[in-house]
Amino acid sequence: MQPDYRRLAEGSADAVFRWLFDSGLSHVNPGFVRMTGYAVDSPTDPGLLRNLIEPPARPEFDGVIERLRQGAVTMETMVAQLMRRDGGQVWVEFSLIPVHDGRGEVIGVDGVGRDVSQHLAVADQLSRRTLEQAVLLQVQRELLAQLDLMPTLNKIVERAQRLLHASTCTVFLLEADGISLRPLASAGDFAEELMTQRPRLGESFTGWVVEHAVPQKVDRTSQDARPAQVPATPVEDESLLCAPLEIAGQVAGALLVSGQPDQYTENDLDFLVALAQVASLAIANSQTFDQVQRQATLDNLTGAFNRHFLTQNLRAELARADRLGYSVGLLMVDVDNLKRVNDDHGHLVGDELLKAVVEGLRAAGRETDWVARYGGDEFAVVLPGCPPDQLPTVGEKLRRSVAERRLRLPDGGSLGITVSLGGSVFPEIARNLDELLAQADANELRAKQANGDQVIIEALARREPANR
Repeated sequence: MQPDYRRLAEGSADAVFRWLFDSGLSHVNPGFVRMTGYAVDSPTDPGLLRNLIEPPARPEFDGVIERLRQGAVTMETMVAQLMRRDGGQVWVEFSLIPVHDGRGEVIGVDGVGRDVSQHLAVADQLSRRTLEQAVLLQVQRELLAQLDLMPTLNKIVERAQRLLHASTCTVFLLEADGISLRPLASAGDFAEELMTQRPRLGESFTGWVVEHAVPQKVDRTSQDARPAQVPATPVEDESLLCAPLEIAGQVAGALLVSGQPDQYTENDLDFLVALAQVASLAIANSQTFDQVQRQATLDNLTGAFNRHFLTQNLRAELARADRLGYSVGLLMVDVDNLKRVNDDHGHLVGDELLKAVVEGLRAAGRETDWVARYGGDEFAVVLPGCPPDQLPTVGEKLRRSVAERRLRLPDGGSLGITVSLGGSVFPEIARNLDELLAQADANELRAKQANGDQVIIEALARREPANR
């Protein structure tokens, strides 16, 4: 090296070196020593510089040297990871130019290596933050596009597990008892195992986070780094991140990820907190949708289906029955003497009586049967697969089930409950929805006019033969 060049090299913070192909490193500056841990006082092993480079980057290094050697280029740059003498690693950007002998042949290279580890770390963090934001926006868009909870939660845990390189990611929901945590969705190595667990508050790290409503990062191998009040993690040698799920100002669950020791940073926890907010919104939207759906289909007082649900779904049931060839029975049920109960004991007692009637009808029905409030004190029981000859027996069973209940009065007394029932069957008796409802309603009216507490099944309109 020329004296001026050597003087500049000695004062540079970068690694400056000369590598001769046949004899190895002939000169290195103090920056090279600091960067690699290797000092060179005389020519070294020719392969030393190449061996400092991580194996995956060596073919690229060989290509760079070959192009310089052949005179195809006058300068080359590349970025590679170097293995330091103390076992550490450093990312280095190399700038290499050829060294010629007196005949003009390339016998080596002069190089400058700049430590770019910090720059790459910043770039990696920026890339990571960009990717995290993209994931959050994508999940939010999907959340707005659908109200089905489970697909959204599955995407959240899958993307968090992939982006954070986690062993497992799981969403837990706090049960109604306020103690147990139920896993809703999980992704990763231990997803199936975690989906069977129901940790309780005070017995797990997740429970602690739910109870205290504070996101937490814990490393099992760094006991000093864990706050004393946080319980020990259940598995040795792992890192855990956990963020609470908040719905309507209340903690409703947690989002948990697990990984290798020392794997996660505070930035990872920040991302998990943001993702937990999206999961909370998904659960809240689903709960609101379920509530609206229930209000649209259920009678608020009794919990039975409402009249709109009855007509819509009974029409669909009859279409299925016609296609598949089975019968559908319908029983209309009228509560006896409800007006007298309201007049004598008040409407609150009357409301309790209506609830008891629905309980009695449901208790005597099959799983496939369903109850709807037709209006006021009138109910409908739909009986898929019930032929005409079985309908009287089913009606009597329902009447007895209601009659077995007694309504407790505020003064300590009690009231008996009776109902009048009338029925019809599609397609053997009624030809369509309107006929089915009209016939069952008419039979119920006859039962009520006959002092109530009875079942009447009569064919008020017979189907005409198909050839008429």
